[in-house]
Amino acid sequence: MSANRAIQTIAATVLLTASFSGQARAQSDAEGYPRRNVSITVPYQAGGTADLVTRKISEKLHQRLNRAVIVENRPGASGSIGSNFVYRAQPDGYTLLSSPPTPIIVNQFIQKSIAYEPEKLRSVALLAVAPLVLTVRADFPARNMKEFVSYVNANAERISYASNGIGAHVATLLLMRAAGITGPVHVPYNGAAPALLAVLSGDAQFFIDNMSSTLPFVREGKMRILAIGSKERSSSLPDVPTFEETGYKDLVLTTWFGLFAPPNTPTAVMEKLNQSVNEGLQDQDIVNQYAELGLQIERMTPNQMEAAVAAERAKWRAIIEEANISEN
Repeated sequence: MSANRAIQTIAATVLLTASFSGQARAQSDAEGYPRRNVSITVPYQAGGTADLVTRKISEKLHQRLNRAVIVENRPGASGSIGSNFVYRAQPDGYTLLSSPPTPIIVNQFIQKSIAYEPEKLRSVALLAVAPLVLTVRADFPARNMKEFVSYVNANAERISYASNGIGAHVATLLLMRAAGITGPVHVPYNGAAPALLAVLSGDAQFFIDNMSSTLPFVREGKMRILAIGSKERSSSLPDVPTFEETGYKDLVLTTWFGLFAPPNTPTAVMEKLNQSVNEGLQDQDIVNQYAELGLQIERMTPNQMEAAVAAERAKWRAIIEEANISEN
């Protein structure tokens, strides 16, 4: 054997041994996971639905992993700051991301530059599904969808709608397109709370957002929900029809919240986290709390979650490009 051939053989053996060693170490780390506390980043301010869902599931993870599960809020740039933080974290399962679709899917299509690659984040589990609802002030003249469409079209020059992000904005555009509504002015707000306050004060006339944000005002008699975006009526609002029931076939408007991990996180860690989340979602107190917030439970494996996110990415890209929506 020549000297060069011998050197190549030795080099290949070293690389192969290192590869096996790395795989064995990753497998060993996964089998002992978790050996320390786990951190979940929420890329939004505390108090919103994403934060509430994360804190509820973190309690269940703590019980099942026997480690503290710490929730940290890292808001900014429509969720991109917190998402980028997790994307660049060590892929060991100790730094996770809890997020709705915007940072995972939408930002890459509307922001001029983005520092992370959302499609490379690993999908761990689905945490909750949240139907979107059409909300108006309690004294709004229209009492149902038919009256709403007629009233808005007749008074379009005096009507504006609130949004708290690209998701709510696109959902409203989809509704208006389906209903043949033209003319209302879009007024964006930084969060659900100021958007809801705008509707309460009369600065905006309607708002589409997830039900959990709106329910407290509805229960206080300050707001009304005209329709819900789920396929079936919600047990939290049994008297509120779906958009499909009001005549808008295939108009399903929902959002979701998922748990994600940095690229290259070991599959064994993913599966352990997924099992812990799905077991936690079956606990009766979570079922009751979700119902109180108008949230729905749908358990998924990591592969199912990954496929669902990929389908959502394709759908949102088409919608954003068709509507020519940008960050501004």
